[in-house]
Amino acid sequence: MAKTILVAEDSLMLRKVACFPLEKAGYKILEANNGIEAIEAMSKNEVDMIVTDLNMPGMDGFELIAQVKANENFKHIPIIILTTEGKKEMVMKGLTLGANSFLQKPIKPDLMLQEVQRLLDKASKGA
Repeated sequence: MAKTILVAEDSLMLRKVACFPLEKAGYKILEANNGIEAIEAMSKNEVDMIVTDLNMPGMDGFELIAQVKANENFKHIPIIILTTEGKKEMVMKGLTLGANSFLQKPIKPDLMLQEVQRLLDKASKGA
């Protein structure tokens, strides 16, 4: 059965750029415009990974990461941050909150697919 990846990104164009290579690789994709929609999608679907932007309206990526990691049902889900933020402190804040990795925008499909597979493999081994 295909793994499900939730992509939370407020820019429709960037969300599609992130989703396309994942769908092409055989992953099931759920899309969210912000953290609120992401939490709602997670309450209705089983999610194997989250790929999230940091700067989103309503609920940003930091709050999404914090809520996921504070929830007993979701805290095991690996999270990749997508960011245009060149500031190390922004990335470090996301990683400190519990994100597993980060990728710089613009998205490089091959690099994103490698990182997704690496984290899913690690999660399936219980590491």
